[in-house]
Amino acid sequence: MRINLMRGDEGQGDRLLLTWTGLRCAIAALLFVSLTVSSARAQDSVLEKFVGRWDVRVKTLQPQKTDLSHIETYEWILDRKFVRARTEGKTDGTEDMVVVGYDLKTNGYAFWIFSSSGTFLYLAPGTWDARNRTIEWKSPPLLDVSYQARCMFPDDNTRRCTLVLKNWIGKVLLEQETSAARRND
Repeated sequence: MRINLMRGDEGQGDRLLLTWTGLRCAIAALLFVSLTVSSARAQDSVLEKFVGRWDVRVKTLQPQKTDLSHIETYEWILDRKFVRARTEGKTDGTEDMVVVGYDLKTNGYAFWIFSSSGTFLYLAPGTWDARNRTIEWKSPPLLDVSYQARCMFPDDNTRRCTLVLKNWIGKVLLEQETSAARRND
């Protein structure tokens, strides 16, 4: 999905492409910040919640209301330092790849989401709240685009996530709700 953003006066026509400008700080972070990844038991138990095959429904609330469904398969990779997911059967014809890892320096869980549409999203390490069984990600300061995302695991077979992406003036660019049910295959 490509989103064109306008900065300043609409009459100026100064258009920016989200996939580059809005995420340039995230790109810099990927280039200059190295994650120290740990495979400690506590971190593994959080990442393990994602592992498996899931029936997923994504409801986009903004900018256009749409419903997509697909299957996601998460598996351990690289000596159980990361979890990788791939989508299949997405009703919009695209494919995604997700990589999740634990960052020992921030005590958080970073997400990289890549799409065959050519877009990607990096979520800086989020925090796990064991009491509420929730991971939450918030954008670092000084980004042109801000985000807030949350995944909640009410039980071992259910995942509910939300994502809100806003431009520098607070306009919602993307708002999604995702529900996932673990498959038995």
